[in-house]
Amino acid sequence: MSHVLLSIPVAFLVENALSSGESKEFIIDTLRAGNYTPLLVKAKDPDMDFADRLKTAEEMGDDWEEAIRNDYVFKFLHINGVKRLLGFRFGKEADRDYVQENLTLRQLRLDPHEIKTLRLLVGRQWNVIEEDETAGEGIGQYPSVRLELKYQ
Repeated sequence: MSHVLLSIPVAFLVENALSSGESKEFIIDTLRAGNYTPLLVKAKDPDMDFADRLKTAEEMGDDWEEAIRNDYVFKFLHINGVKRLLGFRFGKEADRDYVQENLTLRQLRLDPHEIKTLRLLVGRQWNVIEEDETAGEGIGQYPSVRLELKYQ
């Protein structure tokens, strides 16, 4: 199954809209209607200009609707984009939830489903590597993940 390829601005439109917690169809209907307030009041980045990002999607031919319904893959993603994605999708922040060393992110804890999702989203350009099988003591601990740019 192939996934929609999205540019960074359009992908973050999708991520921000999804961060509202609303259903996918509600998000699509709201974005189509052009009244973004129901999403922005709940979104992680309430200052994002949805209209501008939708215009970019149209200009670039990015199918944001399909991406919302069935996920997507980034066309390209730099290190700061990865960090922003981790914040939107997983609520992870640098220096709190992981450590950055040049173009590598380390000590990121994600559950197996989140790891699979991250691999889908960034796998064209980033390696997502599980560093250990048992992260810490006790039940409910997840593997530590390292993200490395594939072509350093």
